[in-house]
Amino acid sequence: MSKAKDKKLKKLKKKSIVSQLVGVFVVILVYFTLAIGIFVLFNMNLLYNKVQVGYDNSVRIKQMISTVIKQNNSMKLNETCKDALELTPNTEAICIYSANKDRIYKSKNDTPNGDYEFDGYSNKDVTVLLTDDHSSMIYAYYEDAEDTENTEEETKKVSVEVQLEKLLDELPKIRDLAKIGRMWDQNRVANLKLWYCIYDDKTDMYVCIKNNLPISATEVYITVAIVGIIGLIAIVLITFYVVSIIKLFRERNKLSRILETDMITGGKNFQYFIRKANALIRRKNVKYAIVLIRLEKYRNFCSCYGVQEGEELMESVYNYMRKELRRRREVLAHGDKADFAMLLEYQSDEELDNRLLALVDRIEKSRIHQRIYFSVGIYAVTDATEKIRTMYNYAGIALSRLTDDSECRLIRYDEEMKNQELWKRKVENDMDSALANKEFKVYLQPKYSTRDEVISGAEALVRWIHPTEGFVPPFRFIPLFEKNGFIIKLDDYMLKEVVKLQAQWYESGKKVVPISVNLSRAHFTRTNLVEHICEVVDKYNLPHHLIELEVTESAFFEDKVTLLSTIKGLREAGFEISMDDFGSGYSSLNSLKEMPLDTLKLDAEFFRDKEFEGKGKLIVGDTIALAKKLDMKIVAEGIETREQVDFLATVDCDLIQGYYFDKPMPVEEFEGKAFA
Repeated sequence: MSKAKDKKLKKLKKKSIVSQLVGVFVVILVYFTLAIGIFVLFNMNLLYNKVQVGYDNSVRIKQMISTVIKQNNSMKLNETCKDALELTPNTEAICIYSANKDRIYKSKNDTPNGDYEFDGYSNKDVTVLLTDDHSSMIYAYYEDAEDTENTEEETKKVSVEVQLEKLLDELPKIRDLAKIGRMWDQNRVANLKLWYCIYDDKTDMYVCIKNNLPISATEVYITVAIVGIIGLIAIVLITFYVVSIIKLFRERNKLSRILETDMITGGKNFQYFIRKANALIRRKNVKYAIVLIRLEKYRNFCSCYGVQEGEELMESVYNYMRKELRRRREVLAHGDKADFAMLLEYQSDEELDNRLLALVDRIEKSRIHQRIYFSVGIYAVTDATEKIRTMYNYAGIALSRLTDDSECRLIRYDEEMKNQELWKRKVENDMDSALANKEFKVYLQPKYSTRDEVISGAEALVRWIHPTEGFVPPFRFIPLFEKNGFIIKLDDYMLKEVVKLQAQWYESGKKVVPISVNLSRAHFTRTNLVEHICEVVDKYNLPHHLIELEVTESAFFEDKVTLLSTIKGLREAGFEISMDDFGSGYSSLNSLKEMPLDTLKLDAEFFRDKEFEGKGKLIVGDTIALAKKLDMKIVAEGIETREQVDFLATVDCDLIQGYYFDKPMPVEEFEGKAFA
């Protein structure tokens, strides 16, 4: 799975789960908010109504009693109070105090005394209410239907609002479920009993009336019913979200299984490998290695036996490897093409090597009628924070160092490989800026004629003068440029630099010799190569025959038709064509027959062979004779001894290039030798 897809999938998973959890949280929050709000509002309203009813009732009784007190008739006062108790069912007791708090009248014993305390009710939960108008004092207490005793509390003198809050705090006592059950038949839950002590300014007396204000079960049921309905709705919604979360997790697990299943082997894929390996390598005191096992020549196998047979082979190999795993401690997955990724724990390198070689040997022998073989790359995990894919790539880099003729098919990623990869990355990071800053320099290696041993030509070679690395030899960057395609830009740069040099020398009247410039195989993918080279050279008005273009023999086997067409066009434009590295391992005679060449350069390996004195001389001599018959000039490169020079002169070689005469040199040094 690509990084972008993996990121989107993680984001989708996170978003889905969070949205469901937020939904549950919101439902719970809304439920409790509504339940508490309704409960508080309903009971606050209930309490205020009860208090107001008691107050209105007490005011009416006070007015009745006040009239009688003015008449100063004690008998009539007694009758009036008795009538008030009978006419107002909520009135339980009446008590009258003088201004100096002397008790004048009381109907029962439960009356407040002069200190505004309840006689006979000191063990009751007593609360004091203070009204905002008439400077009237309200002494209030409440008790349940069974008259259960409450803890004694000191009487306090506070505002009506604060006392109502205290009443709310006591509501759980009033609404005790057991008491509700016992009082259904009475249709009441509790009695709210309040003393209203009202000052009468006309008689200068306090009239205290005790009101019994029952709280009915119906009133409580309404609140419970509303809260219960909201609760049921909340339960339904919460159940919906919980089911959704469970379903989401199941779908995610199912999706993960699908995404982490390999379609060829039926086992786990590399996505699974990354996830599991990331978790395992963080185990302490355990050594792990990431292993890449490659089934070699898999494409050839499929060509011979078919794709279906190839996939069955991959499945069989996967199952063999899976049996070798230590459950829950090691991981296996199918990677790209015919690669298998393994995370294995080990004690020593030798133990791991023997285990892998034994595994590969068993799998290879399992195919009796089919020859298969494997290569193994190993990377020892040293940093658990490093990315799994990076470490797996290291194992692949090690594997790429194996060649077909390697005796051992198992190789480890080591420090040297790491340094090479770091150098490769540095080269690729610096190459564009190096070209822009002209860090690539033209070096010229002279070619000497065998007859008079004077400079008769030269080859342009590139050297990199790096600002921090210093002089960088070509073998450290040319192969990298050929792989990443930058060689085309570099060849163009070298061609332009050489053409400018030649044009300067030509215009100044110096005796200019042809200089050969290399054309890589990548250049022949350009359809306008001939026009491009002509445009560069013509820009400086340089005769075409002063630029020789060298192509490698290996290019002949890339795209023969395109190569031959391009070479023909370049020769028609007046450029000389030279074949470089002739005899370096390809079908040289076949290329000589078909390629229209002007010059043939004999590879330096001809002259480094210890057998040169025997068969070597014979082969070189006959090759030169053959080239002469084909009307080609001969250049021998890599010449380092006088004996080689003398021999080449006797076999009619045209030019000699090598350390015997000169190494590649900067332009200024070449000018000193060529134009002295």
